Amino acid sequence: MEDSAKIRFSRRGGPFLARAALLGTVTAMAAAGCAARPGVGIATTSVIVPASSALVVPAPGTSSIVSVVQRQYTNAVEQQVALSTSAATPGQNFLSIQAFGPVETVAMPGGTLAFKPVRHSAILSEIRTYFPGRALAISSNFVRNGYGPFGYAYGRGAGNDGCLYGWQQIRSDEADRNKLNSLGMIQIRLRVCEAGASEKDLVELMYGYTIVGGFAGATWNPYGKPASVDGEIGGGEPLRVPLDERKAATAEPEGRVVRARAVPERKPALRAETTGTGSAVIVPSPTGGNATATATDAVVVPSPVCVTGASGSATCK
Repeated sequence: MEDSAKIRFSRRGGPFLARAALLGTVTAMAAAGCAARPGVGIATTSVIVPASSALVVPAPGTSSIVSVVQRQYTNAVEQQVALSTSAATPGQNFLSIQAFGPVETVAMPGGTLAFKPVRHSAILSEIRTYFPGRALAISSNFVRNGYGPFGYAYGRGAGNDGCLYGWQQIRSDEADRNKLNSLGMIQIRLRVCEAGASEKDLVELMYGYTIVGGFAGATWNPYGKPASVDGEIGGGEPLRVPLDERKAATAEPEGRVVRARAVPERKPALRAETTGTGSAVIVPSPTGGNATATATDAVVVPSPVCVTGASGSATCK
């Protein structure tokens, strides 16, 4: 301690130099502290971000996003997307996502988020947490959406509410993972209760959500290698379906007037008969139909070759 810098300054320059040396030391320590911390942070790692920053969104036409709470870790980003709720069952509907990968440096990160694989006991514990006092049965059906297989449990809530808890783990196959590729991991959870909703109605929410955010680059790809294209696409035998034999109406040129063609009227055949006054053509009565014409209802038309004289008598050639 006798050879300390402060004591040496006191011996050489007196108290003034000693105070100056102490002030310099404090300034250097403050500068070092500022360099170590990038900025001032609040005493929590959860912040509210805009709905447009949600990493996962529900299916169009279903629940709407109320708020998005984000928690950032050194190795992951976690979001809970609160959804609109109209059920009588207590609790908040939500979609949650945990995306593992490189994150931006923040002033006060929440440490490291542990990746927990899906286990039956853990799922039962989550159901008891989000649906206290309710009995939800885990479905044994094998179901899959666009991201892969998922699981769910369904049960009844308060009143006529239907409730569902769904979960999904998105991770590439172990054979595809190495130090440079497919290291990303995503965990999805859905908690929802709706009045009068059936199991089929709520399972559709698991089919319909979309993951819109993630980490760029092949290193943090959680989906693995893209599936190969179906061999039937663009090939195979022609596929035909039965169609009605319908003919399109003939279109007339614009501006052309179409006139109906006159159809000549067909007159009944005339039957010639010989009378006492000569040959005559008997025209059937309009009301006679197929009945035989008589002398009282027939109209006698003189032959064109007969000439009527002044006395009224007809002379025929």
